[in-house]
Amino acid sequence: MSSRALPSPRARLALLISTLLLMTAACGDKKDAAPPKADVSSLPPVPRPATPSDSACPRDGTWRPCHLEDRINKAGMNAKVIDTLTVPYFPERGTRYRIGRTATMAAFYFADSMAGVQASRGLDRFRLLPEGDSIGAWPEPPLDVVRSANLVLVLFGVNATQSERVRLAITAGAPQYYPPATDSAPGSMRPQTLPPAPPAR
Repeated sequence: MSSRALPSPRARLALLISTLLLMTAACGDKKDAAPPKADVSSLPPVPRPATPSDSACPRDGTWRPCHLEDRINKAGMNAKVIDTLTVPYFPERGTRYRIGRTATMAAFYFADSMAGVQASRGLDRFRLLPEGDSIGAWPEPPLDVVRSANLVLVLFGVNATQSERVRLAITAGAPQYYPPATDSAPGSMRPQTLPPAPPAR
């Protein structure tokens, strides 16, 4: 019966080292593999909110969301849209904003100032509730109401400073009307062209 010669201790050690090196290399390849990244070019761009200088924010002399948000942000209140609001008193659907940490405001935009007056007729001037109504349909009792042109702004959870800031920003007046600068529009505001200066003598 022939006995098979066992590998020498040096050969066994070399085999063990080579096996360990192969395993380490395989694990290292998995660790060094970079995680998959999103293709940024395929992501849609984040739209920037319209400002009064944008063509998407009409300058027709009436309040629009872009005008209101610009005024409130410049007053240091940082208006952020939360959701919309419907109350039985107004035919228009309102937009609710967060201002500051906990205060909110609901903005109702009407076609013109008369439409806003008609909608508020018969309601308490400050609480915007019908006469004799002590509960109301508001999410919480209104603390202040600001009116300007076609805008009715209802404030909730504001302190005296916040209320004053909003009131000053809104009662400064509705955005100015800027007619389109076209030749066909009478009274349109076009850049003034000055005559050439006479040559110096």
